[in-house]
Amino acid sequence: MPATTLAQLIRTRQITSTELVELYIDRIVDVNPLVNAIVQTAFAKALDEANRVDELISSENFDDDPRYSAEKVPFLGVPITCKEIIFVKGLSATAGLKGRIGHVCKEDAEVVKSMRAAGAIIIGLTNTSELAMWWESHNPVYGFTCNPYDLRCIVGGSSGGEAASVASACSVMGIGSDIGGSIRMPAFFNGVFGHKPSPFLVPNKGQFPGVTQQSDMYLGLGPICRYADDLEPMLKCMAYKDGPIDFNQKLNYDMSKIKFISVEDDGWSQFDGWSVFTSPIDRELKLAQRRVVNFLESSCGAKVERKEIMLLRYSLPIWMAIINNNGDPKFSQFCSSNKDNTDVSVYDLPMKNMFLELLKRLVGKSDHCTYVIITGLMERIPMAKASLDQLLAMAKELREYIHQLLEGDTVLIYPSHPMTAPRHHMPCFTCFNFAYTGIWNIMGVPVTQVPLGLDKNGLPLGVQIIGGVNQDRLTIAVARELEAAFGGWVDPTEKYKMYKYEPIRGMSISPRLYNSASQTNFADMADNSPVDR
Repeated sequence: MPATTLAQLIRTRQITSTELVELYIDRIVDVNPLVNAIVQTAFAKALDEANRVDELISSENFDDDPRYSAEKVPFLGVPITCKEIIFVKGLSATAGLKGRIGHVCKEDAEVVKSMRAAGAIIIGLTNTSELAMWWESHNPVYGFTCNPYDLRCIVGGSSGGEAASVASACSVMGIGSDIGGSIRMPAFFNGVFGHKPSPFLVPNKGQFPGVTQQSDMYLGLGPICRYADDLEPMLKCMAYKDGPIDFNQKLNYDMSKIKFISVEDDGWSQFDGWSVFTSPIDRELKLAQRRVVNFLESSCGAKVERKEIMLLRYSLPIWMAIINNNGDPKFSQFCSSNKDNTDVSVYDLPMKNMFLELLKRLVGKSDHCTYVIITGLMERIPMAKASLDQLLAMAKELREYIHQLLEGDTVLIYPSHPMTAPRHHMPCFTCFNFAYTGIWNIMGVPVTQVPLGLDKNGLPLGVQIIGGVNQDRLTIAVARELEAAFGGWVDPTEKYKMYKYEPIRGMSISPRLYNSASQTNFADMADNSPVDR
């Protein structure tokens, strides 16, 4: 059930926070050895905080104290998780870098402070790709995270551990980050909701790799939730208190009066040299998007315009031109970070020799993943000024067009990814498919990923709901409507029971796979008895 509902049960003394936290600890102990989503735990501290919440609620004046109203602390006593790159005091933020093992955060990130103030309890940190720059979540520190719907498949990245944790009911909800789809791709692959907020709506301070003035425009911290009802309350808690959106204003969107636009692909069929780098949209995903269109038209009375946006063919080069030429530190400088130089500006760190790292990788001696080494090598290849200028002009033209297109209560429906969750390592062969999500970071608009059931192989389907700048509440409202119509998150239990294969070598999957799969229940823990530890 939603986190807001759980908080209300705690507030009305139908369940204690300690009981709920213990349920999720039991869940993590039982399930996490299979999916490897949660890589650091804070069980003792979480139980201590839960006990304090219970003492507070049992106090004589709790019900009458406005400081603890549902409006002020909507997530009172509810356990959540957080992406490992985001600072949580007393825990590490290695970002999967071996050199940062042993680093301990001295303070919470701004969003973590806000969630704590809203009553949430941090129960653990979740896996990511190395330096949060790849769309499969694995790294030399924590290994691979596996999809709860099929352990052979990826969870996406870089917030993959967070989405897998939420999908497998190891967490009620969690905090992710997104600069190229790092919230939305994992949410899509794991069948949950994820929201990339409008620029400057949520403070980005307190993460590694750090945020610069240039990247602040394109990077967003946002919620990953099992239920759409939690998206807006969580976003409200995370957002700047004096931000551009008035979350206290009552809104009641009439779906029949919203203008919907459906774009089914990035113009892949119009081959022009760039489209070949991304995959065409899978047929089942197209059909799922068409079912959404049919629902909006037939059940909501909305008008949906089918449209092609030809400039989306250049999503990949536009994203690369903007992100790689915005004045941020070099990728190879981030690779030089370690636990002893965390107080040094990344701009002042030396550039790691990626040619040497490649040679070391070939003999199994590098501390970095292959994709990190290749990224570090590619950044040494300068883009021709004429090409860069052309792409920057295209980005400006497309951004202006999208902003004009999405004026008012207008929503764009777009694929979350061209295919459902692929097998481990497959992103190496389709590495540019993140362009379907990455382009919307460059456009500077809010996007909500919405699950739409499972495909024929039992893997999650989904779609992106895109709105105009600061229309976050509109895209979330559409997400709630689609959840009611299509069911939202699907319990992966039935699919999970089918696993009878051996784990992929090197993924550190527990042998418990063989004797636990048939007993493991992926239903929401709040609705089930705890398993024995």
